[in-house]
Amino acid sequence: MGRVIEIQREQVPAGADFPAAMQLHPCRLLAAGEDFAVADTPLGALSCLRAASCLLRPEPGDLALVALPGEAHPGVNQGAGAKAFILAVLERAEAASPAVLDLQSGVRLSSPLGGVHIEAAQGITLSTPAELAATAGSMSFTAGGVRWLAQTFSFLGQALEFVATRFTETSQERDTQAGTWTQRLGDSFRHVEELDETQAGTVRTLARDTALLHGRVTYVQAEEFVKADGQEVHLG
Repeated sequence: MGRVIEIQREQVPAGADFPAAMQLHPCRLLAAGEDFAVADTPLGALSCLRAASCLLRPEPGDLALVALPGEAHPGVNQGAGAKAFILAVLERAEAASPAVLDLQSGVRLSSPLGGVHIEAAQGITLSTPAELAATAGSMSFTAGGVRWLAQTFSFLGQALEFVATRFTETSQERDTQAGTWTQRLGDSFRHVEELDETQAGTVRTLARDTALLHGRVTYVQAEEFVKADGQEVHLG
């Protein structure tokens, strides 16, 4: 069995500051900032706070819905702590002015039963001095061009598959470590300006037709023996 919660109604003193003592008026804003605004109200120029429900940051010249304190009602005591609030921005002074949503304590956008779609004609920019993290079952990116600019780039995964018509790589140094490295190429061309050195336990080169080793000076050296075998062996 659930607990029964008893709700008691309390009487509010006649002179107390309560929402029913406020009036709503459309007012032009004379000044506005991140956390303040001055509205041209029936009571004159009045400093207003933004209500928690007003996410759109007001700008000077906007038409806003303002809740005025109780002194707008003759005979009603507003109390020393009564304030004026901007509840909503009704009309922008500049229709093309970018809208700024102020969410001071962070925000969580949730769609438990559906998806979230963000669309913009002039581009989308994500910016944060902290970490930008994404977690998903799978990700897909479709773009005409992709450019990454980073001090370091690290990929950790079980498998990486890269398919491209043309692949160009430029780096000052490259270090590759692999248990097994297999390459299947139609043609392979390497141009090395200085030293090309291979250190291995065993080196085996197989050529289906012709194997050619050419150099201005060529040395073949072995600690034990050198063997040349073929139907014909020409020296000199």
